[in-house]
Amino acid sequence: MSEKILTKCIKLRPTFGTNVMTAERNSQFDLDGFDTAQVDTMLASLAVGGESIVAERQRFAAALMEPIMQMVPYLSIYDRFFMPVTITQGEDNAIPVEDQLLGVGWASHPQTGVAYVRPGYLYTRPDFTTWSSGLEIPWNLMAKAGWNVLQRQMNYTMWDLAKKRDAVAKAVIDAAVPASHQTTVATTLTKAAVDAILISSAQIGFPVKQAVINPGILMSMQGWTWGGTGFFIPPERAQELLDNLFISTYGNLKWYASPYVPVDKVYFAGDSNQVGWHQTKGTPRKDSDVDITKGIDLHTLREAEHSYYVGTGLSLWTISIT
Repeated sequence: MSEKILTKCIKLRPTFGTNVMTAERNSQFDLDGFDTAQVDTMLASLAVGGESIVAERQRFAAALMEPIMQMVPYLSIYDRFFMPVTITQGEDNAIPVEDQLLGVGWASHPQTGVAYVRPGYLYTRPDFTTWSSGLEIPWNLMAKAGWNVLQRQMNYTMWDLAKKRDAVAKAVIDAAVPASHQTTVATTLTKAAVDAILISSAQIGFPVKQAVINPGILMSMQGWTWGGTGFFIPPERAQELLDNLFISTYGNLKWYASPYVPVDKVYFAGDSNQVGWHQTKGTPRKDSDVDITKGIDLHTLREAEHSYYVGTGLSLWTISIT
């Protein structure tokens, strides 16, 4: 009886990898009256002492208990620097590139003719890359596990594929950052280094709008010198600094923190329409099969095809921490 009630009322919440009551309905812990009465009756029966109920309590605990995750959930980091473009199968993914900047004017006599210039364009076609992975899930593992092992392993695999995709995006960005836009500081991130990028990027007309950073490095804001005598941070910003150890809107930037960003580097960029393109061809797919000889389920994951291209590195900046 307890297993039927448990299956009906307590479900996995995939986003967080935890079991909650009626998660499929509203992600809350409230149950309707009928479900509540059954759960109350079940818990009361499990609370009765004696050896006869031990097995029931063990089954109940096994169905709720999940292992501690061994991997931090991964969200794409560098996609935000690119404009997304969907390419259909067979479509040319050519990107036009100006091979010269025109718009030239001359001082001329009113009776002279006009001198013409002709724009020139080249085309580039970024290479596509894809990734795949597979899982073997033994039947006896699924039978004995009291937690959703398949869902968790699928998550781990998809997170790893996202890491592989992000690594390509990062390599493209690293290659596109101009040498003059790369700053190095010692030991920790400094306010002076960030301010220098804010000023320099605004001076050339490509102001930075976003940054990706390791959360531990972002918290170095707490040690910054915020001004001289008589300078005060607004109360709401001071409170944010005390609560979070960083100011989330400093420099009017969107700060994106992730533990997967290197601890020795901070990336800055303008809006995605000032950087480049992320082209995607096709869609991810999942296929499953059964091997009755070995007693395993087979699951394969195949990514879509992805390419990244930076049109200009003028709005890209980095700070390296040594």
